[in-house]
Amino acid sequence: MPRYSCVISYDGGKFCGWQTQPNGVTVQESLERVLSLLNGSPVKATGAGRTDAGVHARGQTASFLMDRAWEPRRLLLALNANLPEGAAVAAVRERPLEFDARRDALWREYAFFVWRGSFCYPMMKPYVWWKKKDDWDHELIRRGCTLLEGRHDFSAFCRAGDLPENAVRRMHFVRYICRGGLSVFRIRGDAFLTNMVRIMIGNLDAVASGRRPLSWLEELLRGASRSDSAMTVPPEGLFFWKVGYKD
Repeated sequence: MPRYSCVISYDGGKFCGWQTQPNGVTVQESLERVLSLLNGSPVKATGAGRTDAGVHARGQTASFLMDRAWEPRRLLLALNANLPEGAAVAAVRERPLEFDARRDALWREYAFFVWRGSFCYPMMKPYVWWKKKDDWDHELIRRGCTLLEGRHDFSAFCRAGDLPENAVRRMHFVRYICRGGLSVFRIRGDAFLTNMVRIMIGNLDAVASGRRPLSWLEELLRGASRSDSAMTVPPEGLFFWKVGYKD
């Protein structure tokens, strides 16, 4: 049974997240349905990470087994001909039998887009957090991003009901780019907690808006609780950007 991986992109506003669930259409369910149709028997797909409802993906990676060999380009075309609107496969490749999209991932990268100002272009609204009050100190944001880099206890950056026993994670980099009214965060780490990126942005917003000092953000990284953090920003601006593997 040959194993494959695909890079799948999707509009999170059209799905109830990545992971299959009883109520609502998910990306995993949609991908498995098409793979099973092409395979002639059930196929399970493993994603490199989970995304919540409303969160988009540019480069989610999924791995799966098929009963027969497929030429990767033919499989890509067949998937895209059958996937629902809002999802598309960008690449397919054959993998070693032991490959697992989640366990073999070396890092995951997210991007978060913010539009600041009293007006937002309608075509942008589904894909940004529209922050109507443009009150950020951009130098404070950059200093806050530097604090988030490295290995920390991110307990305060996780949805309370999903906090694992070990909340220590390593962030490879946290970058901030500002172009006019558009702000972009690029965050790469070994792994992420539930809602972690959205809480990161909420905490940076609290610092950049002057509601909290940088020292508060520094204290959060020493194992504070979720109740000590700021808000979880909306999901529309968040993109699962890409995943890194050995090759």
